[in-house]
Amino acid sequence: MKAIGIQHRRERILTLLEQQSPLAVSNLVQTLGVSDETVRHDLAILAKQGIVAKRYGQAELLPTATLPPVAARETTESEAKQAIAQAALALITPQMHTIGLDQGSTTALVAQGLSQFHEKTIVTRSLLSLIALKDGDNAFYTPGGYYNVDDMAFQNQNRDAMSDLQLDISFFGSSGVKNRQGTCSSSFTDAEAKQQMHQQSTLTVALLDHTKFEQTSLIAVTPFDQFDYLITDAQTDSTTLAELRQLTHVIVTKSEA
Repeated sequence: MKAIGIQHRRERILTLLEQQSPLAVSNLVQTLGVSDETVRHDLAILAKQGIVAKRYGQAELLPTATLPPVAARETTESEAKQAIAQAALALITPQMHTIGLDQGSTTALVAQGLSQFHEKTIVTRSLLSLIALKDGDNAFYTPGGYYNVDDMAFQNQNRDAMSDLQLDISFFGSSGVKNRQGTCSSSFTDAEAKQQMHQQSTLTVALLDHTKFEQTSLIAVTPFDQFDYLITDAQTDSTTLAELRQLTHVIVTKSEA
């Protein structure tokens, strides 16, 4: 089976476990229409990633495997995210005219700060960012598509929607990256959109507050060593920072304390 088929099956397993957890392996076998061996192998992979636990013929979704909707994350670690957004804005030079914004609560704060700039063109799928941009002096564009309520972002199945764009700088969010070597997502459509924006960008910046290093996610998106910068806050532990500095240029915002 193709990798994308395997990934979608595992995403379906997580969706089922979000609806009911724990859930018998036999129920997963029946619902997915695959063999018991296939489901057990998928669960073993997900367990190794710290997303699910297998117990006595059942699978259970671990608490760290879920990420609250974007709207619920807006007020979480708001000071750290504001500081990260300000550090991100400082990377924008007068020579940069096209800016990409991923979906997420921190990138939405970057969108708010873009009001200080003029005559920029901004590309984003994020409704939060679009709302923040509407009163500014910049042009903005969205590829549109299906609207995901939890992510508050548009998800376009057509990869050609951005294929002709070239972005001078793009800012990326991520779901939990614990035990990962790069940014992550909980949605395959979102992951593909992130990867495409990354490919179309000259300078790429990952925005991760310290809580992202305490959670895990299903889908790996882009390795840290493929980013030009990673911005995080001072509460990210020193061991993690040392590991990140081996992979990319890390900017740590100052503590508010």
